[in-house]
Amino acid sequence: MNELALAFGTGLIAGIAHVYVGADHLAALMPLSVGRKLKAAWLGVRWGVGHSLGVIIVAIILLALRQAIDLEPVGVWGERLVGLMLIALGAIGIRAAFKHKLHVHEHAHGGDAHAHLHVHTGNGHEPAATEAHSHLHTHTALAAGTLHGVAGMAHLMGVLPSLAFPTLKESFVYLGAFAAGSVIAMAAFAAVFGAITAKLGQRAPKLVKGSMYFAGAVCIVVGLAWIAVPLLGYELP
Repeated sequence: MNELALAFGTGLIAGIAHVYVGADHLAALMPLSVGRKLKAAWLGVRWGVGHSLGVIIVAIILLALRQAIDLEPVGVWGERLVGLMLIALGAIGIRAAFKHKLHVHEHAHGGDAHAHLHVHTGNGHEPAATEAHSHLHTHTALAAGTLHGVAGMAHLMGVLPSLAFPTLKESFVYLGAFAAGSVIAMAAFAAVFGAITAKLGQRAPKLVKGSMYFAGAVCIVVGLAWIAVPLLGYELP
């Protein structure tokens, strides 16, 4: 098999697996994507891009300096920072669920009756407020993804295989494919989760609020576990 094709295929599979075997990735995306239909895919893309950039940049820097510094304490505090970030994202999701009032508006167009899910906040339906909220979600996803990639030292395991390739070109192909796989996996999960929760909301708005609370709670629980597990002497997944 062509070495570049091998590097690409390995990196792509590693990137996808890296996302789905890491509960911290999925937990962080849930409160941001809940109830947002396919728009959640864009949040997943932003998160994935930030996450991949953070992981690759830190991997290159730390691997270049690995002889000069002790990586163990950096990894410990990095994982704690990821845990705190997950807790904060969960709290933001629960707060949003508490503030938002969801209900269904029924409409009829050309004799075809259907319903739309509406969300009211303290600012009502003002377009500017809605647009600002959308930008907040987008920027939150990108910033949190970058922080997660920078702080999560366990993520470096996914990019370390790039050192096994004989040429720099193959190493960068692997890293690029790893990043692409991570972005695709995060976008797919966010889109599916957002579409499912939005569909539930069209039939029963309370289920959307419940899923928002659930997503926030899961995020907080995973964040707490990310901090507690190493303190108990176990390794993070």
